Amino acid sequence: MKKNLFVFALVAVMICSLAGAAAAADKVTVTWWHTFTEGQKDTLEAIIAEFNAAHDDIEVVAESQPLDGFESKVYEAVSNGTGPDIIFNYASAMPEYVDNGLAPDLLPYMSTDYQSRVSAGIYAEDTAFSDGGLHAIAVQTTGPIFFYNKTIFDELGLECPKTWDELTEASKKIYEAKGIPGFAFDSLTDGFQTLLLQSGGEYVDVENKKVLFNTPEFEAIVTWYADGVQAGYFGLAPTTGNYFSNDMGAKALASYVGSSAGLPYLNLGDDELAAAPMPKTEGGVDWVPGWNRSALIFASNEAQEKAAVEFIEFFTNPENAAKWAMSLVAFTPYNDAAELPEFKEFVAGNIALAALGEQLDYAYVLPAFTGANTVRNEIKFLVQRAASGQMSAAEAIEEAVVNCEEAMND
Repeated sequence: MKKNLFVFALVAVMICSLAGAAAAADKVTVTWWHTFTEGQKDTLEAIIAEFNAAHDDIEVVAESQPLDGFESKVYEAVSNGTGPDIIFNYASAMPEYVDNGLAPDLLPYMSTDYQSRVSAGIYAEDTAFSDGGLHAIAVQTTGPIFFYNKTIFDELGLECPKTWDELTEASKKIYEAKGIPGFAFDSLTDGFQTLLLQSGGEYVDVENKKVLFNTPEFEAIVTWYADGVQAGYFGLAPTTGNYFSNDMGAKALASYVGSSAGLPYLNLGDDELAAAPMPKTEGGVDWVPGWNRSALIFASNEAQEKAAVEFIEFFTNPENAAKWAMSLVAFTPYNDAAELPEFKEFVAGNIALAALGEQLDYAYVLPAFTGANTVRNEIKFLVQRAASGQMSAAEAIEEAVVNCEEAMND
């Protein structure tokens, strides 16, 4: 009898072990590559931990990656079948993946009515691909605003500039009085896209795969900024760290245009920090970039893709969507999350979101197309080449156009 009991117990242990092994084999691991640090990293890890604790069949693993070269690394890895399941980026990063069969249509996997929770503009952006599929799920809305050292401006009797001409004059006075640049763009790409479109210029012809900013008007804009850099009253690159927020904190810069999400990193000590909408072009078009960053999910297999979407739906439920937006000093793209009392309280009195909110009515998104990332990078490079004196503005634009159109026609 004892022997039989022993055999029975042994068989039971073996069955449990086999069941456990089968369960482990059935578990789907979803990998998320990201570049977040500090508060955002803590928030995403807390949301992941909550999801993993509630799911025996899915495990989400977050892997931190260097920011430098991130997009190129992702594309190479995904193309080779060794990449992540999820990243967060702009929808404009997705056309190459879609056109090369590396991105699934997410709509069939979704259990919630995504379209009803976001604005028509965001849904249009997330479905603006060659196959008409849903290839991005919005997670946050930010945008560039004007941060400035109000103490310096007040000391010199300067008002917050509302136009680029006013900003130029203020920057010259700051440089003369303080010996530091009065202004810089945190993102040359977004800054010059803004200047181009505010001035009435055109960006690209997607249908004919042509760049449209090779004009005398845009050349004059690039020359304007290059002259300011070379004269010292505009900045080109940070001098005290990796970001212009470092320069602001070190009193080595008086103002810059950068993401509303940069607010937590700005510490001016005893000086007063202020924020305002981006300056406008006098007599021009009201236009600023709207930055809707999304979850991008890459092709793998049905179980993997479904699990990735299930996690993102959890990540973007009202409570988590609000929590994530607050960690970034961002607006949430979700109507239901925006109505939560804790989120409304967070927005109230936040200087960055107040400035961003003032320009949302004329915030737009540029089209997603094959070669879009190359065009963005080439705008940055052409400004750098002109401002550093390597080329004239005309030469830098001409070289950028060739590189952009090669990428668009690739």
